[in-house]
Formats: sequence, C-alpha cells, structure tokens
Amino acid sequence: MKRVLVPIDFSDNSVFALKIGIELSNQLHASLRMIHVQTGQQYAPEFLGDNPEERLIGQAKVWLEHLIEKYSSGYRVYNGEFDFKVREGNVVREITNQARYDDVSLIVVGTHGVSGVEDRWLGSNAYRLVSHAPCPVLTTRKGMKWESPHKVILPLDHNKLTRKIVPVVTGFAKLLKAEIDILALQRKSRWILPGLSDIYAKQTEKYIKSNTDLEVSVTPFKWGGDAKNILSLAQQKGASVIAIHLSKALSPFDSVFRPFANELLNLADIPVLVVPVKE
Repeated sequence: MKRVLVPIDFSDNSVFALKIGIELSNQLHASLRMIHVQTGQQYAPEFLGDNPEERLIGQAKVWLEHLIEKYSSGYRVYNGEFDFKVREGNVVREITNQARYDDVSLIVVGTHGVSGVEDRWLGSNAYRLVSHAPCPVLTTRKGMKWESPHKVILPLDHNKLTRKIVPVVTGFAKLLKAEIDILALQRKSRWILPGLSDIYAKQTEKYIKSNTDLEVSVTPFKWGGDAKNILSLAQQKGASVIAIHLSKALSPFDSVFRPFANELLNLADIPVLVVPVKE
C-alpha cells in the first residue's frame, strides 16, 4: 500500500499539513504516517495551550497519540494505517531516511516561509528537506488556499529535465480533479534555443490531454528568473498548487530551478509540489 508521510513539529503549520495529508491519503488510498524528530527543543503543541507541565521533553508520543485521536475520524482508507514514528537526530536526515524505508509516495510538510519564525524545526529545514527527499514533497502553510476547485500551475523551462515531472504532476492533478496551466518560461539567452520551452509545453499539453480528461492550457510567460513573477501570476490565476522539479545533479549547467526553488519556497503563499528528478 502507498504511504504519505507528514513531519510534525507541533506547530500550527505542521498540523495544517496533517489535515491536507489526511485528505490526500484518502484519495490515494494510502497509509498515513506522522514523523516527529526529537532535537532537545522544549515547546508545547498548539492543542496543549500554556500548561507548563506538558512542556516536558519526551512527551512527543502523547502529543502524537492526541493528534491521531483528534483526526482519525477524517481518515477513511480501508485497511489503511494512521500511525506515527518518533526518531532522534538530524531532522532532514531522519525524515528522508524514514521516507526511503517506508517507500513513501508523498511527503506533506508545513513550513514557515520567511516569517523569521524559527521556534520549530521545520522553519529552517524546508529547502534542505525537498533537496534530499527521495519522493515528491508538498510544502504548505496554515492559511494557504486548499479547496476545490483546484488549479495546478506547472512552469516548464528550456531544460529537458522539467518534462520528467509531468507524469507525477498529472497524477497529482487527477487526484485533485484540478485544472493544469502550463507556463512556458521564456528567457532571453544566447545559450537557449528560442521556443524550446514552448515546444516542451505543447508536448506536455498533448500528454495530459491524451491521458486525462482534465482541463489543460498553455501560457507563454517571460518571467525574468524571478520567483515573485511566477507567484504573482499564480495568484492572478487563482492557483492552489505550483509544481516544480528539483534536480539532484549539481552540475554548473544545471537547471535554473535550483536557486529558483529555494526562493519560491521562502516566498510562496501557495502550496508548492516539488518533484525530484535525476539526470
């Protein structure tokens, strides 16, 4: 059975991610596992209020059991499991190791953006997590739009690696019954063949129409390499997800998406689906 993994640091953002994780698990017919990595930090979950007796380190299992009790009624997968793991060590390493061990299909993680809030470990580890994750990662934050009808924005640049995420994004959009808007990112450069992103976009449009009944469109977009431009366009279009790839290659000729992904995750007020690809 497929499995969805939700890192929990007991912040409001991670609990919001759990709610989305439950919804996606139901649609995927997947087991759902929460993971908490103990780092020695003292804090109280949002549902414990200001009770100082509950701020003791070592109570993570109690808090996770509370979350299962509180949200298990919304988990409706026949023969599915809704459970948790508590690990100790480096946050990113432990989450990615658990994802590999469980052969996880999707990680749903709550982030803090650039609010300056670092009192939870997810606040400073979001980009490192998506950079090392062995599977797609959906990053979200409390207050972000997550409701039907969904629209997925899929930016495609000139790099052929961008096309590798199309089947994954298409499958994700089918779960949400979402419209897909492909952005053909256009940049002026003597190193880039003119119109290459438009060709990739048209190929992607043909693939999606051949394999789904989803609405799909192509928007040529001169973006200038700035994540803010894509975010602004996504907001105008009422998007509920932006889907991007993140290459595991470290070549100096790698896609523009590596620095772009970091900026996007920091600034996004829309959930971001990051799909890892390899050369």
